[in-house]
Amino acid sequence: MSCFPARFLPLLVLATPLLAADVEFTDTVQLPECHSLGWVRANTQPKEQKNWDGVLDEAKWGTPSPQQAVSRNWDWRLTDDEWRQAVAAKGEGKKEEVKFDLWIPESVKTARGIVVMSGHGSGENLFKHPELRKMATELNLALFKFVGNPMQRGFWPRSLLYDRLKQYGEKAGHPELASAPLFLYGHSNGTGFSAIFTATEGSRVWGWVSMRPGTTFQVYQPGAAQVPGLVIFGEDDPFLARPSKEENLTVVEVMRKKHAALWTSTVEPKTGHGPGEKTWPLVFSFLRHTFAARVPAEADPSQGPVKLTMPTVESGSLGKNWDPAVGGYQTLMTAPFASYSGDKATASWLVNEAFAKDWQAFQKEGKVGGAGS
Repeated sequence: MSCFPARFLPLLVLATPLLAADVEFTDTVQLPECHSLGWVRANTQPKEQKNWDGVLDEAKWGTPSPQQAVSRNWDWRLTDDEWRQAVAAKGEGKKEEVKFDLWIPESVKTARGIVVMSGHGSGENLFKHPELRKMATELNLALFKFVGNPMQRGFWPRSLLYDRLKQYGEKAGHPELASAPLFLYGHSNGTGFSAIFTATEGSRVWGWVSMRPGTTFQVYQPGAAQVPGLVIFGEDDPFLARPSKEENLTVVEVMRKKHAALWTSTVEPKTGHGPGEKTWPLVFSFLRHTFAARVPAEADPSQGPVKLTMPTVESGSLGKNWDPAVGGYQTLMTAPFASYSGDKATASWLVNEAFAKDWQAFQKEGKVGGAGS
């Protein structure tokens, strides 16, 4: 039985990188389905936890039963040994391809961070986005992406990512990738990567994004509460309407109230399940401002793991949440934490006043001034 990460196939250097001296690697590995989060959920939890009925809004629908609470918020305290035992009992499943891509700008001598994307859905386009690559050059970041069923919706064990970052870093002449802090992006069920990975590995993650979450139980992760998170819904996304917009939109409010989560809820009016070009500047603004807030200027991943700065709730701004009863573009109040006059316990948390302005403009007009303004 092979329940460990597969060995790398020969590493390929792309023949036509974006710039002659940019680092650009791609690689394909065969991995069994036992690594996928879906397999882990199905084979490592008590059967009664599968009976969750989808209720998220405790204020409106009442306190959930223990089975509901556990199912929508599995604590993910699964050891690698427990996972291996499950694989031994159930079998590793069929193997499928997982493709990995790394891009590091020519000018980056030491990567100060890594933007890691699930290629599920829009992650493929984000990886190649020129504004993200421009920002990576400016901030000295590496970009890393994976796609394939054993990993793209979330995976186990966490070493699947860490081992590859280490091996890629060694091959690319960037050994700091083994220690550099991470920013995570997941679209739809890719939230199973961005939110749930953060819930167990938050000490290394400076921020994460859930773009149009496929199911909101993936977002409800108390373990990720103290890592800045951006959850972006599409107003006309059919997934947001199941079972209701009101219920799904409460996920950030409940996390804010119960766990003081450093999270931002955003609704992009008149859009569906996929982000568009107007969406990305808000993501880039969030990336830029959380990077500045959390990664110390003197941090050097080549010297080992980086201790990230821990923001407090009081250090940020707050914003009134989008009202599904009103719909469309809305002028939402924002203010520094101390002077915010609304409900501080449930309002969206905004990392600083500059990001608060971008978020407010996005909710009012559907766009911000520029990429990470």
